Amino acid sequence: MRNLMHKANSKKIAQKKPGFTLVEILVVIVVIGLLFMVFVPRIDFASNSARETGVKSDFRSFELAAEQLMRENAGVSKHNTLATLCVANGGINQYLDAALQFDTTGKCAQNDPWNQNYTLQIVTPTGTGVNPNSGAIMFLSGGKDSKLDGTGDFVMATVFDDGKISSATSGFSSNITSASIGGITSNTAASVSITGGVAALKYKK
Repeated sequence: MRNLMHKANSKKIAQKKPGFTLVEILVVIVVIGLLFMVFVPRIDFASNSARETGVKSDFRSFELAAEQLMRENAGVSKHNTLATLCVANGGINQYLDAALQFDTTGKCAQNDPWNQNYTLQIVTPTGTGVNPNSGAIMFLSGGKDSKLDGTGDFVMATVFDDGKISSATSGFSSNITSASIGGITSNTAASVSITGGVAALKYKK
């Protein structure tokens, strides 16, 4: 008899244990979904912001190297091709740490924060009356989509024109600007035109 009563009491206790209803489970799922919608974009924004800061830091190193190259060579005429600009132990590479050096195809040894190579392009103006030492070096990152397609690209351009060196950026939330650089846009071919001391730059996408 005692065993039967003990079993009956155990059964009652087991039946009294609370459980989750379907409605409660659905409420929890909805709350988790809302939290996901609120916080994930913020995390993604913070991550992209940190990556943009990383690109800025690397571009600053590239800019300093380009400025030093232009200053010591009075322009770009001695380094107006990738072969001469990115020669091993010379050109722009002599001013860069090993991890930030470029090969003769214009690719950097170090990847950008989206794990794609930084690249560079060298352009010189054409036409009559153009100073042969004038030109620009552009450093590029494809950004979040890892493609140089004119959307979301990051660009640092350093220009030499008649003894003056100027730099500007494009694509950042806060860009470096220069009165000597009128704009940086994408195109099917890289080019620079200089009119009245103002350079208009196009990088190859």
